[in-house]
Amino acid sequence: MSDKRTWPALEPALFVASLVVYVAGTPLGLDRVAAASNVAFALDATSQGPGTPLALLASRLVGTLPLGDAAARANLAAALWAAVATALVGRLCADLLAALRPPAHARQGARDFVYEPWLAAGAALAGGLSLATFQSATSAGAASATLALLAGAWLAALPLLRGQGGARHGFVLAGLSGLAAGVDALAGPLLWPLTFGVWLWELHRGSRWPLWAPLLFVAALGGSLLGSVAASGIPVNLGHLFGSLWPSGMHDQVTAVGTAIELCDELGVVGLLLAGVGTFALLRRAPLVASWFGFTLVTALLLGHAPAQSGPAFEPTRAGLPAALMAAAVPLSAGAAAVASRLGRARMVTAIVLAALAVVSPVLDGGTSRWRRDVHGPERLLEHALMRAPLRASVDPGTAEMDGLLRYGAALGLRPDLEIVHRK
Repeated sequence: MSDKRTWPALEPALFVASLVVYVAGTPLGLDRVAAASNVAFALDATSQGPGTPLALLASRLVGTLPLGDAAARANLAAALWAAVATALVGRLCADLLAALRPPAHARQGARDFVYEPWLAAGAALAGGLSLATFQSATSAGAASATLALLAGAWLAALPLLRGQGGARHGFVLAGLSGLAAGVDALAGPLLWPLTFGVWLWELHRGSRWPLWAPLLFVAALGGSLLGSVAASGIPVNLGHLFGSLWPSGMHDQVTAVGTAIELCDELGVVGLLLAGVGTFALLRRAPLVASWFGFTLVTALLLGHAPAQSGPAFEPTRAGLPAALMAAAVPLSAGAAAVASRLGRARMVTAIVLAALAVVSPVLDGGTSRWRRDVHGPERLLEHALMRAPLRASVDPGTAEMDGLLRYGAALGLRPDLEIVHRK
């Protein structure tokens, strides 16, 4: 979002590269019972889906493509959102490295910083191809759309945090903050407090755009809420509607520590060391940027959970760990730049080696399990449930998981004689 973009080919290259990897790992079927309601809504707009209109809209659009079955197309829509998020994080890292360059002098030129896009790409791929992010990117749901929206907001906020942004960046940040109501509830705690702080700071500085930004925020928020009501397919009151914008609460200390350990395992030793060096570099040279991403990382860990946990109860915070991994890409790139910039003519080779080492550990994490996901479990569960149901019966799912699975079967045209009801 900076006015002078460096390395304009970085985003398309990252988008294509990450999308190819995501598509290669996208399961050709329903890999999670919790994703059944998303796929059901993509098949039939009358189905009761979660109130995440941005993700559901992408699923409906991709669902028109003649590729695979409905579940595979919904997974592909998530992969597209995740590829956008990876490309935006790469641009964010590149803009930050350009802003942190030392003052120019006669012996420095553009070719002296040609190593920066390698570091930005390596940091973005380290966060985008880590196990938690990869699983979210290749499975239907709103987690990938949440990551893309957060990455766009971070990119818009960077010039403002550096004191170089204008009205364009402020309006984009306000609009994306309002659209946070159209994705997972995790986006609100990660975005709204920091956006409000930037708004107050710019208002104190005498900028004019904060006078109009609340109108754009309210308009985007209202549109997202209307889309959420339309997507949910069920009547809701105002209390339930606004309550769904915020997660139910932070996890206990044991869960948060376990999520932090999972993040360290997925980043790897090299990534952690570079992120540590980059944190100190950002605190010294860009304290506001370090504070923004430090708050984001800690809050995401407190609200997120490990990939092993799944189910509708965890869906609103499923993007927590991936968001923390994406946020960690910023100090990682800064740390790698701090190391490579001190090696003179060897900085180009050093940057390539550091970028490769930062990506290797996240990519290898999980082994073959990330490429061979079981898609038969949900199908067997649905088949068993439909076989046990009598003809023309009224079926009470009992749980949110079975409700989504039965609606998924109804959207596929299986057992049209059954009626799904909820008995209190």
